[in-house]
Amino acid sequence: MTNVDPHAGWMAEHDRFYIAANASGASEDEAGEAVSQLCRIESKLIETPATTLAGSLLRCLAVVKLSADGHTVDDAQARAIEHEADAFRAELREKAAAFAEAYREYERVRAISDTFPSNSLAKDPSGKFTVDRLVEDYFAAMGHLIEKVPAPTIAALRIKIALAESRSSHSEGWFEDHRRAIMEDLDYFETRMLSA
Repeated sequence: MTNVDPHAGWMAEHDRFYIAANASGASEDEAGEAVSQLCRIESKLIETPATTLAGSLLRCLAVVKLSADGHTVDDAQARAIEHEADAFRAELREKAAAFAEAYREYERVRAISDTFPSNSLAKDPSGKFTVDRLVEDYFAAMGHLIEKVPAPTIAALRIKIALAESRSSHSEGWFEDHRRAIMEDLDYFETRMLSA
């Protein structure tokens, strides 16, 4: 799944025109044309809603660059860009909070399991060995974290990958549900966070 964010392409164009506008030996007409193209691209960046966090950041950068050059940005556009950036930040905060909560629960359940003697013959009320139930509980918490909770950051994705690897260490590969969930995280990073 690839999402080509136009903001990244426009920023590359912007950089090319910036270099041309400031190139030593450029004629006044060449520099003037490059500056004109810079303003055109900065306007495109500002006027086009972003589909990725990177695009939103590039829009904010374009506002700063135009303002630094003495241009003004329409209040409605400024509010729209601010709202867009706030929405991306809120999405990230929400995902980070959900991941942190699920990871804390996994760590809590795993710690309980790890402190229980693995050779214990104690049984729970259903007659199942307590140690087996505790392992099932932490596997369930691990599965929930990997399969149901999107990774908000690359660091969180690394945690999920490490857990998927440890869970499948006695298998011939990752569990299909774990692989699918991690691929969904990668798709999210590609389509919402980054620009191809």
